[in-house]
Amino acid sequence: MRALPLGLALASLLLLSCGAETPDELETIPANGQEAFSSPQDTSSGTQIIETHNVTYTGIVRPAGISIYMEGSHKMELPDNRFILLESASVDLNGYVGEMAEVTGSLRPTVEEGGMIMRVEKIRLLAGSSSSVSSLSSSPPSSATLSSKASSAPSPAIPASSAAGQAKTPTSPASSAAKLSSASPVSSSEPEEEIERTETPTSPAFQARVTSMAKQNLSAENWTQQYCTEHIGFCMPVHRNWWYKSFGTTTSALWHVEVSSEEIQSIGDGPIVVSLVSGSVAAKHATDGQVRAQGSLIIAYREWSGNQHFEISAPSALENAVSYIAANLKANEVPQP
Repeated sequence: MRALPLGLALASLLLLSCGAETPDELETIPANGQEAFSSPQDTSSGTQIIETHNVTYTGIVRPAGISIYMEGSHKMELPDNRFILLESASVDLNGYVGEMAEVTGSLRPTVEEGGMIMRVEKIRLLAGSSSSVSSLSSSPPSSATLSSKASSAPSPAIPASSAAGQAKTPTSPASSAAKLSSASPVSSSEPEEEIERTETPTSPAFQARVTSMAKQNLSAENWTQQYCTEHIGFCMPVHRNWWYKSFGTTTSALWHVEVSSEEIQSIGDGPIVVSLVSGSVAAKHATDGQVRAQGSLIIAYREWSGNQHFEISAPSALENAVSYIAANLKANEVPQP
């Protein structure tokens, strides 16, 4: 057999010693051109959680409520009736509940399939949001809620496969879909008519709500929701199992919020009423923080600025709840961006 040429033999040895580059060593570039990053490993499943950074959404901030996702402290309702869950270690999301806001952060799929959650890094209140969304300020659980209230909740969260398409980057113009065109300002020239209550309504449905609310455990750890408005500048606590709705300005109140054990459809449905009215507490022959009976109602008084005061009223069976709300009603200190 004739020997191989010396040059060919040396080339063969060189190729064997270097080896071919394997696919695992090649740099991977996302096919859609979006920047995706791996978060720390999920120890429960041993897989990497992929986050998409610098994502921005616009919508109304709500408490997360009880849902199958078991993640996030809040959620954002989007204009198309879907939602994303929110969590943050650096931003106080409670100060934006019930308001139209813009959140920016890192988006990832939830542990439960079908949801998306954002780790919020920045949030800002959108101009005019209080007047444009206060008529939508009820706080229903998510569509995944394990209760009978699910039928009136928003649609499911954005699937992981379409989340990137729904998000907009900070440099992109806001989508016209981000405007809730159906929301009407509460400060219109025709405010809602409020019937001043001096006695407890006697309908069976109303009494059932009162009975249900009176049975709740009212210890401080169960008041995990807040209703806040920058427009008036106050926050009030809401029990974890209750619904709330702001009716804005009414015929007899500068601001009117109701709380109930069931979803509130119209004014007067909520057994607990929080009203901001003109005049001082002294003009009602009361003192700041006083809780007193008036007919079958309990009314608590809180002094406010600008010759105004709050009256928190409810049937007498809810005296403890009225006292708690009155004692913990405070000014809304919106975090600076």
